[in-house]
Amino acid sequence: MKFLLLFGQQSKTHSYQFALEPAFKYGKILKHTVNFKPAIEQHSLSAELNFTWQSNGEKEWQQLLHYPAWGVATGYTYFGNKNVLGEEYYVVPNVQFRLAGNKNIQLWLKAGVGLAWLTKHYDALQNPTNDVIASAINNSSTVALRFKIKASPKLSLVLGGSFTHSSTGDVRMPNLGINVPTVDLGILFSFSPLNNELFNHGSIPIQKRKSIVLTIRGGVGMYEIFIPDGPIYPLILNETGIGKYFGKWNKFSVGVETFYSAANFHFVQEQKIGTNYLKQSIVIAPFIQDEMEWGPVSFTMMIAYQTKQTTLSGTAIYQKLGVNHAIYCFGQNKQRKISFGIFLTTHWANADYVSSLLSLQI
Repeated sequence: MKFLLLFGQQSKTHSYQFALEPAFKYGKILKHTVNFKPAIEQHSLSAELNFTWQSNGEKEWQQLLHYPAWGVATGYTYFGNKNVLGEEYYVVPNVQFRLAGNKNIQLWLKAGVGLAWLTKHYDALQNPTNDVIASAINNSSTVALRFKIKASPKLSLVLGGSFTHSSTGDVRMPNLGINVPTVDLGILFSFSPLNNELFNHGSIPIQKRKSIVLTIRGGVGMYEIFIPDGPIYPLILNETGIGKYFGKWNKFSVGVETFYSAANFHFVQEQKIGTNYLKQSIVIAPFIQDEMEWGPVSFTMMIAYQTKQTTLSGTAIYQKLGVNHAIYCFGQNKQRKISFGIFLTTHWANADYVSSLLSLQI
């Protein structure tokens, strides 16, 4: 049975190849802090099914990145302590990049971010020992290195390891999170024989782009900071940066981020700390940021420094990771764009808050 999606005339530049990748994962929860209370009674077990589709090289960035593949993975995880930690069901969109290899054995990097439903979480009366997960709905992030060993034109053996993180991102407390390193075993079944000749290997005309761009982002973050099951406070964020493209898909930026913390405002107001509560709750932070663009999707990494320490703003240096998706492109060569993104702000290994931001690049 052969599935080949064609648009217009049958040409190698418009054919997509789809595959299913069932996998079994075996590992054990990593107690990354002494504050992790739940007992880890058994090993973790996961069953996952990833539906993937292969890029074909119709875009120059696809050729530069050795024809990456996209996927949507659904899965189930048993954490090794059903009474306290429960079980997890997740959906994680992901992308895979070929790092090395030949036509028979290849090394791939897989990364994804999605949502998970956990059957057990913290409850002061029913489940007080679970101090790692605060709500049923959580972020689920994964990174994996896997060897794909070709067994036939349609079938490959998949061997490797993964690291998966599940947490609320401090939207709810407690939020130590669950980290699971695993050994992975799976198979990759392609609906049609994977044939590199179907990909576009020809040169693509390079569209001239602006080397310097201005990006403005704004949005809202939410977090719970004082006590579990307490109020959730908003943060109002604004980010302005000037960036320059280095290469064809990498943009380096410098700029300033400001944010207002409602939690800090209420705290200094109730404790009568200082006199200008609003001023004490606004943070200004210069930053450097790198953004890698893969077509309409981009991944950002930021490090920033708070020039003013507010009462509840954590350490002066913080980091931000985010995934953006362009929702509207306009202007010459479609270089100007409006994007929506989800970001996780951390103070080194400690999650701070999750934010949703809308951005304009001109």
